[in-house]
Formats: sequence, C-alpha cells, structure tokens
Amino acid sequence: MKAAVTLGPEHMELRSVADIEPGPGQAVLSVCVVGLCGSDVHLYRGTHPYSRFPTIQGHELSGVVRELAEDYDGTLSVGDLVAVEPFIPCGACIACRRGHPNCCTNLAVLGAHVDGALVERIAMDVNACYPVDQLDVETAALVEPVSIGLQAVVRSGATNGDTVVVIGAGPIGQAVVLAAQDRGASVMAVDLLDNRLALAAQMGAEVTVNTSVHELAAEVDEWTAGEGPTVVIEATGVGRLLRSAVDLVAPSGTVVVVGISNDEVPLSVATFTRKEINLLGSRNNKGLFGSAVDLVQRNRDRVAQLVTHRFKFDETPEAISFVMTHSDVAEKVLVVVQDGR
Repeated sequence: MKAAVTLGPEHMELRSVADIEPGPGQAVLSVCVVGLCGSDVHLYRGTHPYSRFPTIQGHELSGVVRELAEDYDGTLSVGDLVAVEPFIPCGACIACRRGHPNCCTNLAVLGAHVDGALVERIAMDVNACYPVDQLDVETAALVEPVSIGLQAVVRSGATNGDTVVVIGAGPIGQAVVLAAQDRGASVMAVDLLDNRLALAAQMGAEVTVNTSVHELAAEVDEWTAGEGPTVVIEATGVGRLLRSAVDLVAPSGTVVVVGISNDEVPLSVATFTRKEINLLGSRNNKGLFGSAVDLVQRNRDRVAQLVTHRFKFDETPEAISFVMTHSDVAEKVLVVVQDGR
C-alpha cells in the first residue's frame, strides 16, 4: 500500500509500505481523509520534540472499517465510517491512575510517537473508532480538532451566562468558539486576520475583534461593561497573549491555555491573589471524543466551513508545504486519501 513518508526535515515522498492485518482488539481502516495541523508542520520540519525520521504523519482522520479481528463481538461493523481518537495512553502512570489519560506521561500519539494516518490502510484499537455515519468523510476527520477545543471549554467550566474571550481563531480557536457557544456562553473571538474572524462569527462568536486595528482591552471592557470576561481561552501559544489573558479576565474568572509553544511568560504573582483567578492548562481531551462526535453531528454545516483547502493523496508533500507557507489563508487543510465509501 502507499504511504506519505517523511524521510527527513521537509522531505516527504509517497512510497510503498507493507500492508497490515488487524491485531487483537483492532480494526483495519481504509483511511479516507486526513487533516493537517500546526504540529504536523513542526514534525515535518524536525523542530517538534517528537520528530523522528522516517515516519508517517497524520492524526486527524476519518476511515471506513474494512476488517475486524475474528473474535470481535462489539458494535463496529465492516463498512462503518469512523472518526478516530489518535491517542494511546499507558494506563499506568500517575496521570492515567488519576483519570487523566489525556496527559499521560507515556502518551503515544498517532503520527508522532507511532506511525500515523497518511497511508491507505491503518490498524486502530476498536475503542478508538467512533461510528459517524451521519457525517461525510471530511467532517468526520474534523472531530479530533473539535475535541481539543471542547476539552478547553469543559476545563473552563463555561456555560450559560458566561462571557468567553477566545484569543486566536485558528482551527482550535474555532472549535473553542463552537463549543463555548454550544454550552450557552457569549463569545468574543480575537485574531489578526479578518477571514478567520468572519469564520469565527459563523461558528457562533457574537463579537469579533481584529487586534491589528482595535485595542483589545478597550473592546473587552466595552463588551463586558467593564467587568471583564469570566473566561479567557488562549489558543495561540504566544506568551505575551497569555499575559493579556491574565490581565483581561474578570476577578474570580478562569484562564485556559490550549495554545502550545516554548514561550516563557512573566506574570505578576499579585494578580493571582488579587483577582483569585484560575489558570488551567488543557491537552487533548479527557473522555470527550464521543461528545465531540455529537457536537460535530449537530453542527456539521458549520464545521464543514472550517475546510479551506483540499489536496489529493499524491499531493501530500505539496499540502504540508502549503500549510507552512499560507497560514494567512489556510484554516483546515485536508488530504483526501481515498473516498472510502
């Protein structure tokens, strides 16, 4: 079968690789669609801490069940379209024992620690496969990034009556907007690009702010009548914007960090006690993948708008190069491996 193999930094080729058989508790899927994200770019460049070569990338995927182990007696059937949860926790570390497998200390992530989805067929644990027959192959591949945004919102506790500022309107920020408004919160989306802000409005943001034009603190002050937002979710990983989130959030409010970087952030200790704020991290999702499937199914027309570009499987090297060089216009870029149905 064919796979897009990353052979070295910024060097990817389509190659033939050995076919697979389902192991115990596994399903073999025909991969349909794979979404590309920022971590794929860092892995491709060799700048990600989990970069390794050669490797097969890809962790946002939809697929069709083609084979099941002979002794399988569960609910999956051959022919089912599924979204795949791409994280494999160890089950034994302190995080797993405390019910947080999403931040397992030995976590294996598809497309990073183990070979991923940019391949024609893949074997996955049946428990990681979620039937999504109400969706098409593209929106099914978007369940995984939506689950990341949903986790951040659940961590925040945002619900009806909350005011939520989402800093960053990339794919994860868009998922945060969708999940927050779905839980009844009022949402402000913040970004530097008008095209992303227009999409955030489609996701349910009632207010959008372009910070290349407007001063964020003044806009937030006006929107919240001077009280500050009860929740700020930082979805860029830019250190100075985390500082802004802490400054903006209302007393007794919550800041959730879902953006990723190695930036270091100076923060005033007094702010934490004066405002008694909660500062939380968010990683992957904790038992919310099924809820993300439901969220996407109820909002499939909205979620479909996240897709801005599509590439054929044999164009995968061009696809990831496009993500690297066109971040101003690329929201969610998909690789269509095969139709699958």
